[in-house]
Amino acid sequence: MNKIILLLSVTFLASCSVFNQGSETPPPDIYEFSDEITIEGLYNDLAVLAHDSLQGRETGTIGEEKAARFLSKRYEEMGLQAVGDDNSYFQNYELIQPATEEISYRLTNTMDGSILDRSTHNTNQRSNIVTIFGGSDSLSGPIVFAGAGMFDEEEGINQYPEDDNGVWLFVMYDQENTNMNYLQRALSGDALGAIMLVGTDVEDFEAEADNRSSNFGMGRGLTLKYLQEDGDGMAPAFNRIHPELAKSLLGVENTGSLDEIQQKIINEPASFEPRKLNFKLDHNPVVNENIVVTKNVVAFLEGSDPSLKHEVVVLSSHYDHVGIGRPDSTGDNIYNGADDDGSGTAATLQTAQALASAKARGAGPKRSVLFLNVSGEEKGLLGSRYYSDHPIFSIENTVANINMDMIGRVDEEHINDSSYVYVIGGEIISSGLDSLTRVANEMGPNLTLSKRYNDLNDPNQFYRRSDHWNFGRLGVPFVFFFNGTHEDYHRPQDHIEKITFEPLLKRTRLVYNLTALLANSPDRPVVDNQEFIEKTQVQPR
Repeated sequence: MNKIILLLSVTFLASCSVFNQGSETPPPDIYEFSDEITIEGLYNDLAVLAHDSLQGRETGTIGEEKAARFLSKRYEEMGLQAVGDDNSYFQNYELIQPATEEISYRLTNTMDGSILDRSTHNTNQRSNIVTIFGGSDSLSGPIVFAGAGMFDEEEGINQYPEDDNGVWLFVMYDQENTNMNYLQRALSGDALGAIMLVGTDVEDFEAEADNRSSNFGMGRGLTLKYLQEDGDGMAPAFNRIHPELAKSLLGVENTGSLDEIQQKIINEPASFEPRKLNFKLDHNPVVNENIVVTKNVVAFLEGSDPSLKHEVVVLSSHYDHVGIGRPDSTGDNIYNGADDDGSGTAATLQTAQALASAKARGAGPKRSVLFLNVSGEEKGLLGSRYYSDHPIFSIENTVANINMDMIGRVDEEHINDSSYVYVIGGEIISSGLDSLTRVANEMGPNLTLSKRYNDLNDPNQFYRRSDHWNFGRLGVPFVFFFNGTHEDYHRPQDHIEKITFEPLLKRTRLVYNLTALLANSPDRPVVDNQEFIEKTQVQPR
């Protein structure tokens, strides 16, 4: 009898165990957590990032530092891993901001060594040559007359010298005929710089000289310190010359003769031959270099699959903006950057929070995800360039980059249909990434995925113009989400009150879905668009 009771008890317990297993709630699915991204959450994060107290978040300022500390605090609250310097959420880097105090110019006759002109440009003096941009290095070399700077390969027109190594290119600029693209390529190569005659109006030249005098002593532009230290090239100068001095260079008696020479060159472009002039120019700036320290913000969610977690999906946005500038008609001079790129940064935070919640419930991504908020985007994609050259996780193990820059507004073309987003990258670099993007959209947001700008030949060149490019140039597949430009772009009116939160919510959920798909896909997307490979010279991985 005892044996029978024992057997029944075991059978009963076993049946209870089976019953309990059948009644257990199935584990959650990672994609369910996109619903945790809400308008309220997006608004709360964006309200901090776009607040006046952050003073427009310009790179290297206290306002940007406040934004970085807010982001790190949010990631810490989520429990994400700090993978920056010294186990922090910050990847620090240094920039150089040059401040030119003055520039001295000297034109010397190479035949007899006599000085044709010597002048200095600073806050108190006007010179006979004015530097429009560049020229932060000392430059010295002969001058070659390059006509009106015309170039048209199909028409057989080339007014530039075959060898421009170490020379100044003297160009009689004409808005309709000077090929500025070709000239800029020459300046990016071996030429020292350009000496431009921009019309013969003396008053116009002097007005520009006076206007540029106010720039001396002010920090202008930022460059990555490590690149400047590693580089051995010179910074070419783009200079404008006084008409009276240009007259002496060409040996004519009056400025009217300059107009005649230019017109003849334009009328008979193919007959012009570049020639070396009997003068050389010494260009000598006095430059003070200030060091600016800034940082990327990095937070890490480790994947759950032992064989895949070493691979990383990078979700990026830039948290810097343009700071304080010219006031608008209301007197507002703080450029809050709610859309650019407060919207993308808030979306990054909300996506991170939802994925962290999924992991806490046992539904985390198989691959790891790096949340990367870069600085210096407005100064030339500096933060993403620094990260891509100093990756925390190797580029080889970077599966893809999803970049968000301005996803909180609606452009003029979509006033009556705000359920859209511009997709740049995807199919023009990787067919696999394009397929996953479409699947992510069909899972819920159901936005119109516009390909208007997704063309390697689009004149806007958006595929190179935000932080995704610093991944793309290294062969990492990328997709860039963008709402298009609007009237408040880089203006004080880019306020949170103008954000369209319903489209922002849908775009953020699209990003969440795509991040999860990339993290869980058995196969990595590859760069397989041959046109992209040929045009950019990117090596596919």
